[in-house]
Amino acid sequence: MPGRSAASWAFIAFFKASSPAIQSLLTHVMTHRPANWWRSFENKNGEGPDLRGRLCLFGDSDVHFWEGRYPTAEAVGVGVSGAEMPDIAFYAPRFVEKYAPQAVVWVGGANDFFASRAPADIVKSFKAGVAAIPNTTRVIFMGTKPELVSERFYAGYQEYNKMMRDYAKETPNVVYVQNWEDFRPEGMYRWDGLHLSQDGYDLWNCKVNALLRPELSLADARRLAMSMTDVCAPKASRD
Repeated sequence: MPGRSAASWAFIAFFKASSPAIQSLLTHVMTHRPANWWRSFENKNGEGPDLRGRLCLFGDSDVHFWEGRYPTAEAVGVGVSGAEMPDIAFYAPRFVEKYAPQAVVWVGGANDFFASRAPADIVKSFKAGVAAIPNTTRVIFMGTKPELVSERFYAGYQEYNKMMRDYAKETPNVVYVQNWEDFRPEGMYRWDGLHLSQDGYDLWNCKVNALLRPELSLADARRLAMSMTDVCAPKASRD
């Protein structure tokens, strides 16, 4: 991957030095009214029976920017930039009704830190969202990654990741995916130091495809999801 530009490093430095309030303005795209977010999710992908029964990617801007490079050609993306966990969870019942997902990859929680939400409250919202999904449908939760601009949240991210990992262990259909160590390289992020680059999405695609192999039991998927360097080594070591 080409080296990061001076403009990119300048933006990252500005973002890191900004107050949480300014960072929140930079990362959010609309007023946080539940009805607004519900409509934004609902307007994704239109309607139709061909949307049902697929792998569905569900969440925030990381899902939005995943478009055009999904893990499989049949995958459907349902992601809204700036969405926080309560917004995602609020739409979850309709998400299940509209898409009847064969499996779900869920991404969310990082935006909540910009809104000063406590890790325990983020997890509480996630639990409410997962409750809307049949327990026979596997949910792959992508653990929070150490974005270049988010150092002030690293301790909170780690606490949040641990809570999500513990919750996944006791939930019959949830797999927590570790995304910390292998997402430290700066090449995993695009110019803004916040969202994933092509290399970052390549690594996520590798992880998702490996974890959704039909022969992989839930227990084996959980073990694999905690350390996937061997499985996805070519992509994890590009930077």
